[in-house]
Amino acid sequence: MSGIEFRRKKTRTVDLNITPLVDVLFLLLIFFTLTSTFKRAGELDLELPESTTAGPGASGPSQESLGLVLTEQGTLLVDGAPTTFEALPARLRAMRERQPARQVLIEAEKAVDHGQVVRLLDAVRTAGFTGVGIGVRATEPESRKTR
Repeated sequence: MSGIEFRRKKTRTVDLNITPLVDVLFLLLIFFTLTSTFKRAGELDLELPESTTAGPGASGPSQESLGLVLTEQGTLLVDGAPTTFEALPARLRAMRERQPARQVLIEAEKAVDHGQVVRLLDAVRTAGFTGVGIGVRATEPESRKTR
């Protein structure tokens, strides 16, 4: 035997620590959840009736108003959450108890049956709300258009 000894290379064990990766993924998840925008009922493409005498509040609901949206297909939304006519009175009473000074804005599409809007108004009055508005799309009066 020869007197030559070969050194064995030390093999390093590779550890993959995924804890920082998971931390970054959770931070990204939180970031995108908080910064994403959700479509609210006020952003629906409603075909509201036109009004030439609409006041300054006609551009959209104020922050204190409770939004009731009724679409032509019969979808009913209370503050963006879907509901039914049967469950509406109980939900409105609960909201009235939590925030008694809150105003109500009813936005019904132009093609919605008049009886359905009256049904909404009855439910709002029965719940005890006194301030009720009807959402419309403001247009210019005919006299201003001809000038």
